[in-house]
Amino acid sequence: MKYLLSLFFALFLLGASVEDARKANEAYENGNYEEAVALYKKAIQANSENAKLYFNLGNALAKSGATDEAIQYFEQYKQMTDNPAEKAKADYNIGNIYTQAKKWDQAIQYYKQAMRKQAGDIDAKHNYELALNQKQQQNKNQQNNQNKDQKDQQKKKNQQQSDQQQQQDQQQNQDQNKQQNQQQQQQNQQEGQQKQKPQPSKISKAEAENILKALEQQEKELLKEFKKKKTESSNKTHEKDW
Repeated sequence: MKYLLSLFFALFLLGASVEDARKANEAYENGNYEEAVALYKKAIQANSENAKLYFNLGNALAKSGATDEAIQYFEQYKQMTDNPAEKAKADYNIGNIYTQAKKWDQAIQYYKQAMRKQAGDIDAKHNYELALNQKQQQNKNQQNNQNKDQKDQQKKKNQQQSDQQQQQDQQQNQDQNKQQNQQQQQQNQQEGQQKQKPQPSKISKAEAENILKALEQQEKELLKEFKKKKTESSNKTHEKDW
């Protein structure tokens, strides 16, 4: 189902401004909307009480892209007429302007006003339902986007925490490796110092026995020499001095 976005248009204009209005209508029908705007405004200057000039000027402004100004003229037209059906047409046109701008809340509001003023307005009801569906879809999309943003933020947060933990683990490993290297260096220095100290020479059991025997033999010889010297000294003492 598509939107019915054609604007209601009032072609039958009376009064002193009829010539400018006729030219404005022709320009509008030919798609020369800016020219139509200028001619409708000129006609309004000549006949400011003609409500339909304001209505058609609103249409021309909407077609030329001046939507805010168009809405102002439609609202002014509603104040100039007491006919509910005519007011409903202005509300319907404003609803279409907001629909084209995808401003669903405002479009729904004006379609509702059109239906209140003219209950049998099938076009207004049709566009109201479509705008309501679009609004619900928009809310759903916004919720999905919000959920996606929250998931993305949580994912980013988890990644940051993971990166931070990884950096901490790397730093801890570096500190442990540094400490181990320092300990290894200290151990190597201690071993080096121990190697530099003179180590007692190791001798075999046989060599030790030979050394011990040599020492015992040396001791015997020394004792024998000592006894010999002692004996000689004693003999000299007992000799008479002639």
